[in-house]
Amino acid sequence: MAFLSVSNSIKAILVVLALAGAGYLWLCGSRLLFAKIAGWKAWVAQFPASGIERPGDTFKKMTGWIGGTTFDRCFTLQLIPEGVLVRPYFAKRQPILIPWSQISEVRVSDVRVFGFQPNLHLSVGWEKRLQLSLPAGALPVVQQYVPADRLCRSGQRSVP
Repeated sequence: MAFLSVSNSIKAILVVLALAGAGYLWLCGSRLLFAKIAGWKAWVAQFPASGIERPGDTFKKMTGWIGGTTFDRCFTLQLIPEGVLVRPYFAKRQPILIPWSQISEVRVSDVRVFGFQPNLHLSVGWEKRLQLSLPAGALPVVQQYVPADRLCRSGQRSVP
């Protein structure tokens, strides 16, 4: 009888290890899939970021759109003097730095949806359109670096 209980304990441990391994493989696979869908290698090649950490306003779990795909709460964005440092959760070791000069449009939403605050949407037109969402409180920082002719509010040009 003691042999059977030891055997069951070993089986239980093996099952737990197998489940943990499967979860790890699923996580790695989903990150690779998201990076592939986003075309992240091309973004890294076009907008490389140096490994130097810089001070700046940081916003975690921001939503972004690449092409027609939504990446909900997948980005950490940092606003620094050189541009917007973008770290996606699916490629944390491959951030990109989008210079302020490459931000083609900043759209300010006036509408509160389900009580959520208005957002800023930064757009970068390149091979695939990249749009990043920021809280409206980031507008003063963005206005320091993006010319007024690229700012618009709900379909109108130039934000006051």
